[in-house]
Amino acid sequence: MHLESNVCEMCIRQKRETATHLFLRCNFAKACWNSIGISFISTRSSVHIFNQIRRHLNASFFMEIIILMSWSIWTTRNDWTFNNVDPSISGTRYKFLSEFSLVASHRMNSVLGQECLDWIRSL
Repeated sequence: MHLESNVCEMCIRQKRETATHLFLRCNFAKACWNSIGISFISTRSSVHIFNQIRRHLNASFFMEIIILMSWSIWTTRNDWTFNNVDPSISGTRYKFLSEFSLVASHRMNSVLGQECLDWIRSL
C-alpha cells in the first residue's frame, strides 16, 4: 500500500509511525495505557516496556491485557485513518474493556475469568 506519509497521525510529535511508536511511545497510546492504570518509561525497548507492564500487573493474564490494549489502539488508529472517526482515550478504553470482558467471560476458565473481571472492576 502506498502511503503519502509515514508520520504518526495520532500525536502531534510528528514521529515516524513504527509499531513501537504507535503502541507504546505515542502520547495517545501512553494515555490509553494510563487509562487502565498502566504507566511505563516509554524510552526503553519494547521488550523492557512489556516486562515493566508484566511486573506492574503481577497477574497471569498480563499478555491478554497487552494484546487487547494494543488491538484497541490499532482499531482506534484505523478508525481515524480510514473512517474519519475522531480518536479518544475514553473510546479506546471502552473498546479494551469490552473486548477484555468478552475474553474473560467466554474464552477463559471460570477461575481465571473471574480474576480478570475482578481486575476490570478495580479500575
